[in-house]
Amino acid sequence: MPSRNPAKPNVSIRRSSVYASSNANRPSLQSTSHIAAPPKESRPVRDKNFQIECMRNLSDYLVNVRYPAPVTSKTLSSPTAKEFQSIFRYLASTLIDPGMIWSKKFEDDALTMLKDLRYPGLESISKTAFTAPGAPQSWPSMLAMLNWLVELCKAHDNWNDTNCISDPILSLPTELPLDHPYLEDRMLWNFASKTYNQWFDGGAEEFPEAEQELMEMYAVDRVSVANAEQTFSLAGILQKYQLELQQLQIQEPPLRKLEDEYLQLMGDKTKFIAFIDLHRQKADKTRQAILKIRAAVSEQRDELETHRSNLIVIENAIAAQNLSPDEVNRMNHERDSLHRALDDLRGKIAEASQASYDNEMLVTRGMDRFETLHAEYAALTHNIGKRSLQSEDDSENVPMFDADIDVDLGVADLDALKSIGTFMRSSIWQGLQSRRERYRQEKLTLDNHAIVQEDLYDRSRQEVERQMEEVSTLEVKLKMIHDQADAAQTKLATDNVNTNKVIAQLENEVTSMLAASQQGVLVSQSQLESDKIAYKELRHRTAILQDTLVSHIGIHIDAIIRAKEHTNNSLRSIRLIAEAQ
Repeated sequence: MPSRNPAKPNVSIRRSSVYASSNANRPSLQSTSHIAAPPKESRPVRDKNFQIECMRNLSDYLVNVRYPAPVTSKTLSSPTAKEFQSIFRYLASTLIDPGMIWSKKFEDDALTMLKDLRYPGLESISKTAFTAPGAPQSWPSMLAMLNWLVELCKAHDNWNDTNCISDPILSLPTELPLDHPYLEDRMLWNFASKTYNQWFDGGAEEFPEAEQELMEMYAVDRVSVANAEQTFSLAGILQKYQLELQQLQIQEPPLRKLEDEYLQLMGDKTKFIAFIDLHRQKADKTRQAILKIRAAVSEQRDELETHRSNLIVIENAIAAQNLSPDEVNRMNHERDSLHRALDDLRGKIAEASQASYDNEMLVTRGMDRFETLHAEYAALTHNIGKRSLQSEDDSENVPMFDADIDVDLGVADLDALKSIGTFMRSSIWQGLQSRRERYRQEKLTLDNHAIVQEDLYDRSRQEVERQMEEVSTLEVKLKMIHDQADAAQTKLATDNVNTNKVIAQLENEVTSMLAASQQGVLVSQSQLESDKIAYKELRHRTAILQDTLVSHIGIHIDAIIRAKEHTNNSLRSIRLIAEAQ
């Protein structure tokens, strides 16, 4: 039983039930304008562990509240309709109204009440389940519903517990912060209830204690502490922001870094586009070479078909001739000679083909090596910046040349190909040498310019450091002035606080002298109420302890009886064994 806090107003806040107590056909008074549908069932009502937990919770609650009827394991596993209705009516009366009257149609009343309470598993419960609640197909849902009602009853028991609630109307005004949005409403409620009780009970016309308590709510100390905490918090936030500002001023602007990255990415994009164009040109050349090879293969096939047709014609002409045996022998001898000569020619052709294949492989490897070197050369030219190394700002001393190597390796004139390669090598090599010398001169110029810029940067940095030292000196002076102003303001505030304390102390003494007699009576009444509440709690705890001891003694007696029966059965079996022997 929760104890009453003496600081709360002595008023009764009754929450009316939404169910009629005397109407036989009790309709639901739930607001029809509430559009939201009831929540759906999400609990594992068919799970054995969940059912065991629900039975334990239901049994513990009924024992703690001293349910008048006996609760056995059969009642919690397969109750009769009468037992279920008794438990349901007890929980509903505890939750809603102890004096509520039930109609003859228990099923309609129960379904209406569960609908008004927005029970989440209402879809799984029907009137048939209330008629036979202990049936295997109905009991899991009914047990989950009883467990849900038990949880509501537990929450209802702690409705006015200050350790569990967060409603400002039920909290003490002194426990609410000064910036709470409902502080003024709570103070008004507390002051009005106290003054009304004093006026109604004793006919008081003045209320010094309530006024004094209302003044203490806005005491200077509490306001000063709140202001000091807020000032300290704002000072920490200001210091944090100043540090962040200094770090941002010291660091390089991120926009400049992003601009450099953008320029670099655009340059890489241009290089990659040029590289892709080079590979596209290479792919076009490869396609043209493949087309030439396919044309040559088609010509060879046509020539082979022609030779096969000529062979058939010759064989038919020989078969049509009428030759003597000598001529036939002579022709066979000539054919053998021709076959041998043909075999020699085939061997020579095979050797020539192998030599040609070897030479072709050497040429292929050379072309692959050339392609690899050409790719490396192209990549190197792209790394330099552009394939054509001649730019618009070249001087007359640097000759113009094109660094792109474009050679058709499929030409028949090898001497022309060698002369073109020699010319391109000499021209590109000379151009690269001159370009390297020019770039070396530009690098020296840039290095000298960088040294000059570093010197200027060092001088600027020294000037900035000198100005920062001056700024630091001025900040120290400004801080000293601020500290002096804060000290003067603090001293003035302290004097005001001391003066207010003296005034409040004098007012409290005058008020305490005027209300000494009334305060003594109130203290005696509050002490008597506290003693009564403590006595009721002691009796309640004693009854609970008595019930617990009785249940434990019953358990031990059952264990002793079972042990005695087991001993008798064992002795009886031993005696039978002895008689049999």
